[in-house]
Amino acid sequence: MAALLPNATSRKSQPSAATNLLLLGFLIASAITAAGCSNGPAAIEPVEFDADEASAAAMEEYDSNQDDCLDDAELAAMPGVMKYKDKYDVDQDGCVSQAEMAQRIESWSHQGVGLRTLLIEVLLDGRPLPDAEVRMIPEKYLGDGPKLATGKTDGGGGAKMSVDPEYLPENLRQARMRGVFAGTYRIAVTHPHVKLPEKYTEGVALGDEVARDTIGDRILLELKRK
Repeated sequence: MAALLPNATSRKSQPSAATNLLLLGFLIASAITAAGCSNGPAAIEPVEFDADEASAAAMEEYDSNQDDCLDDAELAAMPGVMKYKDKYDVDQDGCVSQAEMAQRIESWSHQGVGLRTLLIEVLLDGRPLPDAEVRMIPEKYLGDGPKLATGKTDGGGGAKMSVDPEYLPENLRQARMRGVFAGTYRIAVTHPHVKLPEKYTEGVALGDEVARDTIGDRILLELKRK
């Protein structure tokens, strides 16, 4: 039976937001280029993953019936994978094997994603939710590569997501550049004054994958009170 997940889809940028993100991307690229032409810190490299180790850890954590394949019921606990199941289930047999998981994780290295600017928009019952705290929590099976990314929504419900600056090269920190690393994440949303369902606050229902062939420059989260 297919697992039902809350709607968490990418949406095309509005002109003003798109302009800001394009400018931010240009500044990041400029900072990286400058680093390569000077004696300053090296440009940020893509996160390295041990695909075999990570895929084995994923199966150990989520393959509850131990049939060496992750079906929809098991993938429901991995919202970032379930959302892009078609990119994992290469042979289209309905479940994701360890080999397929490893193949997908290995593909991130070839895509060369070092740092990606990302805006997460949060709607609650169709309206922007300001002042929400958003966390992108890396799946444990990926190890220490990807890092926690956080952001706070503005008046329009948008949160610019970023890892802690300590994980960025000095030249990017000084330029106040922000972004997230490649990988699969759970997404948790909390609010100081609005009570949200636990499935959102605990990062159980929402997730996404940061890769060149998945998200664009933003993710739309459509939350429901009930």
